[in-house]
Amino acid sequence: MIYFFFLFLLILMVLGLLIWLRKIQFDAVHRNFLDLVDQYGGRVIREGFAIRPKFTGLFKNYRLSISISSEKKTEKNPRRFYISIYLQAPGIKNYTVLSNDWINLHQDKQNSKRITKQIFDKKYSLEVSQKKILGKLDISRIENAVKEMHPFAYVLVSRKGLILERISHNLIADTECEKLNPLLEGMYHLSCIPEKDSTSI
Repeated sequence: MIYFFFLFLLILMVLGLLIWLRKIQFDAVHRNFLDLVDQYGGRVIREGFAIRPKFTGLFKNYRLSISISSEKKTEKNPRRFYISIYLQAPGIKNYTVLSNDWINLHQDKQNSKRITKQIFDKKYSLEVSQKKILGKLDISRIENAVKEMHPFAYVLVSRKGLILERISHNLIADTECEKLNPLLEGMYHLSCIPEKDSTSI
C-alpha cells in the first residue's frame, strides 16, 4: 500500500514539474510577444496558467496573428511544435510553397493531383491547382520572398490572406522579434507580387 502511495506521489511530482517547465517556456514566449506589441501594437492573449500565448495585431495595416501549434506524436514522428502566422494580406493567386523536407515527413497527406514546380535550389515545391496558374506567377520574386523566410514548413497564399508554419526546435528563441520579422516581411512581399505580365510569358 505504501509502495503505491509513493509511486502515485512520484507521478504527481513529475507531472507537476512538466507543467511548471511548460509554464516557464510559455512565459518566455509571452515576453517575446510583448516585444512585438511594443513594435507593432496589438495585444497578447493567454487564457490560463500553462496555456500557449497568442499575439494579435497589425503588420503593414493588415491583421496579424501569431500562435503556437503542435502535431500529435506518432509512431514515425515525434511531437513537433510550430510557429503559426496568419497575415490578412490578399495574394494575387492561390498557391502553396512547401518545404521538400516537410513534404517527406507528410507523404501520406499530400495531394498528388496538384501541380508542382521545384524552386529555391529544389528546397521548396511551388504547388498550384491548375497548370495555367504557374504561367501567371513571378517565380523569381516568389523565390526572393522564400529566401527571406527560409526555413519554413509551408506558406499558403490566397486571396483571403497568408498562413505560414515553421517547425520550431526552440520556441523561446524562435519567437524573438529578430526571428519573426523576416517571416512577416517575406509574407508581406509574397502578398505584394503582381500577376506576371502576359506579354512576358
